[in-house]
Amino acid sequence: MLVVERLQQRDPSVAKGIHAVQMAAYAQEAELIGAKHFPPLNTTLDDILQSDEHFFGIADEGVLLAVISLCEMNICSLVVAPGYQRKGLASCLLRFVIGQGAESTVTTAAKNKPALTLYAAFGFAEYQRCFKGPEALELVFLRREAVRT
Repeated sequence: MLVVERLQQRDPSVAKGIHAVQMAAYAQEAELIGAKHFPPLNTTLDDILQSDEHFFGIADEGVLLAVISLCEMNICSLVVAPGYQRKGLASCLLRFVIGQGAESTVTTAAKNKPALTLYAAFGFAEYQRCFKGPEALELVFLRREAVRT
């Protein structure tokens, strides 16, 4: 069973685990979308240690496999270690966020079809696009409305 746990990113060993998963996943994403200068790859260990984001993750026997970070209910980052993708980890993390009931937003590259497909499956809809950075990377902004009960 997959268990989502709050991660204490101010703990250096936890921050190193977060950083390792992010760097592996972002390197893969940069290759997928053809970006030579991919800003998430510039994230440092200090950035994570000093971040005010809320980090949640899934680990197996002490090894961090997937991480989602939130600022309010904005998904700042959703990454899965390359060897553990397509095993439901990202879906588990998204269900966790959606379960909070608030509106959620996320931004991803227009060329990241796997991410766009995943977010669409969870009810996220595009509301804006823009081009950013020296490579004019096309970004897609997605929103999932709050669940009303």
